[in-house]
Amino acid sequence: MVLLNVLTLVYVLVLVLVLAISLIRILRALASIARILGKIDSGLKVVETQTFPLNGHIEAVNVGLESVEKGLKSINAHLGGADKKLQPVAGGLR
Repeated sequence: MVLLNVLTLVYVLVLVLVLAISLIRILRALASIARILGKIDSGLKVVETQTFPLNGHIEAVNVGLESVEKGLKSINAHLGGADKKLQPVAGGLR
């Protein structure tokens, strides 16, 4: 009976020791991940700060591209009309 008690006590101690070591390793891994995420956060804040002035320029480019889009749609409509009118001529050339 004493042997069983000793073996149980040794088993419990080993189990607690292994559990403690595992939790310490998990804590270290989580601390490492927290440091890395902190660095990523700092980097993203730098990118946000450095790219903030581009905001107005991008809006200006978008406005310019909208006018280009309107012009291209107008050209497309004119070319479509010209294509319809030139179909009979193109058919006669074949």
